Amino acid sequence: MRTPNIVPVAVTAAAGLLLPLGSRAIDTMPWLLTDFCGHLPSGSLLPAAFSVPASPATPTLPCAPAPTGYHRLPQVSGNGDLSVDLAVGADPSGSALCFVYNGVPEAPVIRIQRGHKLTIRLTNTLHDTGPYNTQNCLLQTFVNGGACDEPEQGFRSEPGADDSFYPIQTNVPHLADGTTNLHVHGMIVSPRPCHDEVIISTIYPVNWGGPTGRLLPCQAAPDELTYTYDIPADHPEGLYWYHTHRHGQTEAATMLGLVGAIVVEGPDDARRTAMGVGDDVLVIHDVPFTAPAGTPSDSPPTGGMVKAQHRSASNRAARLPGADPRVDVENEIGCAPDAPDTGGPEITHLTLNGAAVPEQPDGTFPPDASVLTKTMQPGQTEIWRIVNASADTAISPRLAMVQDGVTTIQPLEVLARDGVPVADDQGFPFMQTIDTTSKPALLMPANRLEILVHAPAAGATLYLDSNQIRTGCSGFAAPARRLLRVISGGPPVTPVADSALAPTDRDAYWTNILNQTPAVQRVFAFTEYLRGFTAAHSNWDGPAPPPEDVDAAVPDFFLTQIASSADPALQPVIAPFNMFSLRPDVVVHLNGADSVTEEWTVQNYTLENHAFHMHQVHFRDISSGSRDPQNSPLLDTVNVAPAADVNGVPSTPGQVTLMMNFTRAQIGEFVFHCHILAHEDAGMMQKIRVVAE
Repeated sequence: MRTPNIVPVAVTAAAGLLLPLGSRAIDTMPWLLTDFCGHLPSGSLLPAAFSVPASPATPTLPCAPAPTGYHRLPQVSGNGDLSVDLAVGADPSGSALCFVYNGVPEAPVIRIQRGHKLTIRLTNTLHDTGPYNTQNCLLQTFVNGGACDEPEQGFRSEPGADDSFYPIQTNVPHLADGTTNLHVHGMIVSPRPCHDEVIISTIYPVNWGGPTGRLLPCQAAPDELTYTYDIPADHPEGLYWYHTHRHGQTEAATMLGLVGAIVVEGPDDARRTAMGVGDDVLVIHDVPFTAPAGTPSDSPPTGGMVKAQHRSASNRAARLPGADPRVDVENEIGCAPDAPDTGGPEITHLTLNGAAVPEQPDGTFPPDASVLTKTMQPGQTEIWRIVNASADTAISPRLAMVQDGVTTIQPLEVLARDGVPVADDQGFPFMQTIDTTSKPALLMPANRLEILVHAPAAGATLYLDSNQIRTGCSGFAAPARRLLRVISGGPPVTPVADSALAPTDRDAYWTNILNQTPAVQRVFAFTEYLRGFTAAHSNWDGPAPPPEDVDAAVPDFFLTQIASSADPALQPVIAPFNMFSLRPDVVVHLNGADSVTEEWTVQNYTLENHAFHMHQVHFRDISSGSRDPQNSPLLDTVNVAPAADVNGVPSTPGQVTLMMNFTRAQIGEFVFHCHILAHEDAGMMQKIRVVAE
């Protein structure tokens, strides 16, 4: 769903979340600590709150200026258990946040050997800047005057009457408050508190004056928390990443820079290193849009809603078999009938390892002199580990070799996707070749790709580009970009045959998925409705809010389980995620076994891409129907294409079908959500509980 643009024009001073100014207010934060102050929802996860005074004299750690060229990221590693102290700091100008490690204000690549323990102590050095519950606006809540005009809304809603669609419950916005936590994306570690838990784990600004939840055993003070991750001995070796995951603030913190990479190393890494073949970690990240020099002042993004709402009763007939007729397609947010499916205005720029990716006002690739440039030795082969750590932006990587004026698009030689080596259903690895001229590679926010890259010959140039992406008419533009230029230089090295670099270590963890009969089948729906519609169909648990507190033009985002073979009587309510509810949205029963297989169908009733992601679990995408490992990748995040567009109105939903194993390692509570973080923060998330019985 298109939201107003994000334009950094000015900044607040020393804010708990130091955020850009200049965009039209829009709510993307459904729930907050408002409820800690006398409005605690019944059944809250949080025990009795208490205030903890903190010293406002503690300085905020500063971030370094962004690099101006390509550079390798700092590394931290060890041969055994590894402890890393990270702190959250802020750029003095207020334009960025950063992880600070060992005095270096840049997130390090954390390298951990599987079978060992990773400990991360996270400290928050940010400051609050105002009265409790009014401080620190979200990116989208700044207005042109430079102040927050969206009031903190304390109301909550209950489901309205069920007409011809599932009951719909409106969202509840709140402002950012500088609290944070940590998520290690894709890793097979415990989801319990003090491990990879993101619902109740919270660290507070150093001068926090409001109430807090009761501190966890691993939390020595409100502004710090120590996470422990036991990496299984059979953990897949590959690329993972870490970012903050405080619900309602994930997009802001991620877009402002709180991202880093993790590499789980194993025998294949040691073997390649012994052959002289190293790797390079490329962290791609999005930042708020600023119009390039020379862009007309009336060019998009305009900062306003660029879509209309359409209704058409005739669209109910144009559905996939099995699509739920009670999902209210008629009131899904539509597009102008002639809107292109490539999306609307561009809202983000990209960075690569912190350096800005240059763009031209006319959309063409910039001259080589301004492109980020990396040098490889002649004959050198590297493994590039690419993570799309963007909050909201998809990329489509391709390699283009230019020699003697001729451009050749090279196939991608893929070793791993989303941290797991490409392998068959028994875990035996193979190297996959992707011809991006016939099948573009798509990395949604959070996806990773690990590929072999060869240095260009003398006089040739290799480019890492991102193709233009069709995001759906309701999405934002994802234009083509030139991410990196590679040239040869230095002494030559003896080439290593690709066959010698192919993975050999069998993945023993995510196996026997394709050949299973699922114990449970579930269906989920991505939906979007305007606030005016959802508010009109909600019953309030108190007096209805005044009209000025309900912006009818902002979107509500939902991810809802609408059917389950384990619960044929399921009566869904399309409602935003409530982080304070004790009740999980989905319960998976192991029934005393070591694992259970489920099949999930995820449908998209909206007119834009969504990125389905589940914590703790990888799944096989069996949407092709072949169950061939070549066509059923093992992922933790997958794109769900938009619904078919009939004159600007969604009809047949896009969908994916996923097979996944839940094991005893996942016992506990965690979340699944859209990894377009603006959507997640706006409520497009649910909680899952895995139980042993």
